[in-house]
Amino acid sequence: MKKILKIDNPNDFARFVDAPELHPLVSIIHYDELAPFRHSLNNYGVYGLFIQRQFPKDLSYGMKTLQVSDASIIAVEPGQIGGLEDNGERISLSGWVLLWSPELLHGSELERQIERYQYFSYFFTGSLRMEPDEWLSITQLLSQMRQELITHEDSPSLRSLSASAL
Repeated sequence: MKKILKIDNPNDFARFVDAPELHPLVSIIHYDELAPFRHSLNNYGVYGLFIQRQFPKDLSYGMKTLQVSDASIIAVEPGQIGGLEDNGERISLSGWVLLWSPELLHGSELERQIERYQYFSYFFTGSLRMEPDEWLSITQLLSQMRQELITHEDSPSLRSLSASAL
């Protein structure tokens, strides 16, 4: 039987990779600052964006292998399973992870519209490739969001930045 990491809240993954926990509803992880960690096959109870320069090969996404390209984004939503089963290897990655609880979107227009974003679906079997300027914009926004979480845990600015990022 495969070992699956349940990610019921954004900080479950942060604890797994030994990243700081900044907020109960949002986790922003900068892979470049972490010690090497093991692979995990994840069962997501949260939304997530994995923004990386390079992804491990042979990532699973549902029952398929995900087609990934360098400098790209993979999106996940609650109820999905993806990642790479732990084989004992420790890996170092470059990039960011943004995980958020569905509760963060509760009552918002984004909550009503998110199903229209097909890249969160299992039917989308590739990563979203980014140009260098897009990579810079997204990583700067994530850095700002993380700084806002560090400085002001639940400020109106965080909700505004979060909504504009998605």
